Parts: sequence; structure tokens; C-alpha cells
Amino acid sequence: MPTPKSPSIAVSEQQKEILSKIARQSTADFREVSRASLILEIEKGKPNSKIAKVMSCSIDKVKHWRYKWLANQDTLMQIETDPQNANQLEKSIREVLKDNPRPGAPVTYSSEQYCQILAVALEHPEESGRPISQWSSRELADECNKRGITSGISDRQVGRFLKRNRCETSS
Repeated sequence: MPTPKSPSIAVSEQQKEILSKIARQSTADFREVSRASLILEIEKGKPNSKIAKVMSCSIDKVKHWRYKWLANQDTLMQIETDPQNANQLEKSIREVLKDNPRPGAPVTYSSEQYCQILAVALEHPEESGRPISQWSSRELADECNKRGITSGISDRQVGRFLKRNRCETSS
């Protein structure tokens, strides 16, 4: 019994040029390069199983990107036909090639806060008016809360930050 044929995708010449450019870039993200190459293979009209063999990936991955391109191809065509959006097409194609946002809780501490906490950890406690010779997690958390870097960070969380990078507090 033959397998059902997958729907074909439409990729214009201008879109092919952009996808080829992305696929050839040595500085582009690996995922973006492989996905651009995958879309170019899908556009040739081959079955998913053959594309999966050629690209050394799963059939599910080929299906996913085929249907993701199908869902966005009308929008890309509209952008391409609008003369005011000449440079918007590449941005839109790169947006299609990105991952969807993952579920989960948002980050509690921004990277800027994290860097500021590490900067405080590298200072001498005497500079902050503390009568100690080296930071403890409790003292460091208290100092970060006092400076307004964070609101209510625990000493355990500060300890995890320092342990993660194996950062040593000043002696």
C-alpha cells in the first residue's frame, strides 16, 4: 500500500536565493543553516523519507518543517510582493526558521542582575562597609538586596550562582 503524498511547498526564486545564502553562511547558527537546507530539499518535491535519508534527520523533522513552511508561505509571498518590504523578506524567513518559544517559567534574574551579583562577589567586603574579610552567601545576598540589584534574593540562590561558574569570592 503506497504512503500518502506530502503536500508540496511553494518557494519563490527570491526566497530560494535567501535560503541558499543562509545555507552557505559559515557564521550562521547551525540550526538555521540545516533548516534552510532542509526547506530547499523539501521544495524539490522529494518524499519525506528520501529527504530524511539525504539530510540525516528524522522523518518527523522533515514533516515538521514542511508544515511550518506551508503555514507561513502565504505571509512570505505577501511580504515579497509588497515593494515597501524589500528587506523584510530575509528577516521573516529567518523568523520562520527559528524555534518556537519553549514552555516554562520565565527567568527570575536577568543576565544583568547575574553579572552585578558576580561583580559584588569580586569586591572586597570592606569596600561595602562590612566588617568581614570574605563574603559568605548570606552577606552577599544581603548586600545585593541592600544595593537594589535584586529584591529578596536568598543566600542559597547566591550560593548557586557562585557555584555554577565556580567563582571564588575575594579573600
